[in-house]
Amino acid sequence: MAKKRLKSSIRQGQIIDAARKLVVKHGSEHVTICKISKEVGISEGAIYRHFKSKQDLLSGLADNIGNDLFSDISKNNDSSFKSLDRIQSILHNHFSKIQQRRGLSFLVIAEIISLGDKKLNRKIYDIISKYINTLQELLIKGVQSQEIPEDINTEAAAIFLFSMIQGLVNIWALSNYSIDIENKFLELWKFFEDAILKI
Repeated sequence: MAKKRLKSSIRQGQIIDAARKLVVKHGSEHVTICKISKEVGISEGAIYRHFKSKQDLLSGLADNIGNDLFSDISKNNDSSFKSLDRIQSILHNHFSKIQQRRGLSFLVIAEIISLGDKKLNRKIYDIISKYINTLQELLIKGVQSQEIPEDINTEAAAIFLFSMIQGLVNIWALSNYSIDIENKFLELWKFFEDAILKI
């Protein structure tokens, strides 16, 4: 039974990875169960054994993206680091992964939103809100430790950081991945850090 479950989770992972690649390549509205089945090399019926519909599959993809993002954050959980250093480390790690995987997670978020499905949009909204709240909590810790000025609007700063990531990924994709995204991030981070510490 455990072996069967393991095989099922591996297959689900393969289906989700195929959907992620196809969403970036063709756009979410052009991704079909038929295309995903060809990408994975299994029948459409086999996909329906794991996901009831395309929306169900995209919902699983959204969960997968959320798990990836928060796994990266939990890996940078060293409380001996200053808050700004931890945030920079988390975001830099995200940009390293984004560069390796062609921005898949953040591009997929934008693609899923473009579908206009209310349930999927709500799921993406919840993931983004949790991500922003996590950044805000780190900024609040920085205020409490007097590393960051107390009159900073931590919610606005956290939203700015998320917008910086999403915006930079979009620009990078539109440039046909020709920009050095990690260097651009470091330039933007310096701008952000200088602005925060001058308040």
